[in-house]
Amino acid sequence: MLCEIGSVSRGAYYAWLNAEVKPWEDILIFIKKEQLKSHNTLGYRRMKIFLLRNHHITIGANRLRAIMLANNLQAIIRRKRRKNCREKEMETLAAPNVLKRNFHSENPNQKYVTDITYIPLKNTTVYFSAIIDVYNDEVVATHISSNGDKNLSLKVVEQLSAKRNLEGALLHSDQGIHYTNKEYNNLLKKKGIIQSMSRKGNCWDNAMAENFFSHYKTECIKFFKKRLNSIEDVQEVTTAYIEYYNNQRYKAKLGNMAPVEYRLKKF
Repeated sequence: MLCEIGSVSRGAYYAWLNAEVKPWEDILIFIKKEQLKSHNTLGYRRMKIFLLRNHHITIGANRLRAIMLANNLQAIIRRKRRKNCREKEMETLAAPNVLKRNFHSENPNQKYVTDITYIPLKNTTVYFSAIIDVYNDEVVATHISSNGDKNLSLKVVEQLSAKRNLEGALLHSDQGIHYTNKEYNNLLKKKGIIQSMSRKGNCWDNAMAENFFSHYKTECIKFFKKRLNSIEDVQEVTTAYIEYYNNQRYKAKLGNMAPVEYRLKKF
């Protein structure tokens, strides 16, 4: 009678009644464990994936968010900041925007995005350059230097070309001086790479690379900030973070898989 009043089938009621439900306190233990491992960088959406993948726990998003909020287990919030993308460009070597914000690829090694960020330390500045495969968000080449020179863009391309045949692949960047210089332009032509650049003053055209560096600075640099005193320190924590990002940072858009796992399963 109650099922009829509530417009619920008897089968659904008994399925709910017999389902294995973990006590609220038990789930909280696993939430704390995952936040500790991730340095408090998991929001409730990604926490839902980690609980399912690592502990076989299924929980509703609203309930999970409420539990995390009540126990002060929310993720570190990435502060939105104004971006100044109007750097000086070398107009003669600027390439067209071939990518056109199409951050989707059917296969690996078809489209890449690249960018450079800097990490200010007490007595110096460290520069970090990375190339990311659009297919699965995998960080495939990196270079860290204490010099903000042209090698930041050149060495990551050389590093990637040693692992993959880049003939016909597309590489997208902004119009910074690291990507509009003659040596970089010639290197891409030599490797058979199609060069693509964001439109002038438009950061969203390279949003995929911007997004990675935002995660990197929040989940790695900000967390280890007090122990970063030299380029060696930055290299150490960055290497560990890239390993985590590529192999353990599950993403909903990749079917709840990490980048490398997704690539290996598909190919």
